[in-house]
Amino acid sequence: MKEFETNEEIIYGLIIDDLDHAISKENKEILEQWRQTAEANEKVYQEFVSVHINMDRLFELRGYNPQSSWEVLDKKLGKNIGAEYAVNGSNKKNRLWYGIAASILIVFSIGYYFSTKDSYEVVNSGSNATYVMLPDSTRVDLNSATTIRYSKRKFLTNRKLELLNGEVFIKVTNHQLSQFKLIVGEVEAVDIGTSFNVIRTDKAVRVIVENGLIALKESSTNKQVMLTAGKLGTYSLDTKNLKALDNSNPNYKSWINKEFVFNEVPLRDVAVQLSKVYKEPIVIRDAELKNRKLTAKLHYQTLDSVIAVISASLQCKAVKSKGTYIISKD
Repeated sequence: MKEFETNEEIIYGLIIDDLDHAISKENKEILEQWRQTAEANEKVYQEFVSVHINMDRLFELRGYNPQSSWEVLDKKLGKNIGAEYAVNGSNKKNRLWYGIAASILIVFSIGYYFSTKDSYEVVNSGSNATYVMLPDSTRVDLNSATTIRYSKRKFLTNRKLELLNGEVFIKVTNHQLSQFKLIVGEVEAVDIGTSFNVIRTDKAVRVIVENGLIALKESSTNKQVMLTAGKLGTYSLDTKNLKALDNSNPNYKSWINKEFVFNEVPLRDVAVQLSKVYKEPIVIRDAELKNRKLTAKLHYQTLDSVIAVISASLQCKAVKSKGTYIISKD
């Protein structure tokens, strides 16, 4: 580990692999250890995240593309780096590094860099769930692999938060200045004094209201649905369909509080939910056992305790081998 603490080139390479979703499990663990070693390390990681996100947003907002970036970069440096990039484009590290370099040159050439202009704060949770307190004391819990973004300088007068990817639970603080808005791609959730859970995937946005009232709107058309406590709002990125439904998932907050309610739920589905929250694999050896149904209320901080309750309830055997829980018949 000492080598990684002192060799910036190596650790920067790990960060880039992580941002490009190309990092190995072993290197991911090393990177997480490095991030937790010092506050300064975490700050460096978040700066990389910010540049990476702002680069993508710059292309989106200004209509630039990688090719135009290379043209500017070639002119600035007087070299045909774009051609070299085309030859070696399969190297993911080079692709991200070159993209950052090209984007920054474009930014300076037009005198515009929205990250600096608006003093944006970007928070990435990495592999572990965490939380942040916004300037108005609103609490935002972030599930693992989640990124949010907000303007520190303007937040108290324009309470707008962006969910760039992942899952959050937001407990909004009542405030006299401005209404709270969560921007999630093509839709926004406008808060009217509430707490709510939001998931953003490549195909949909899902909003579950715990209490209060949410107006879920499609930004371009102003179509909206009103969501009260216990309601689920969904937006399909493919069909642009906006719906309000009853929430049928009592465990939507389990990733935060580790509270589960199972009512005649097949063990295979129980295992999926538990693995996702505790981030440990569970294997069920027998087909009949997978369909055996569990009714229980569970609230344990460790998966060991949960597995012990399940094995006693369903009269089955559970062992842990090489980091995997194996459930089988007695």
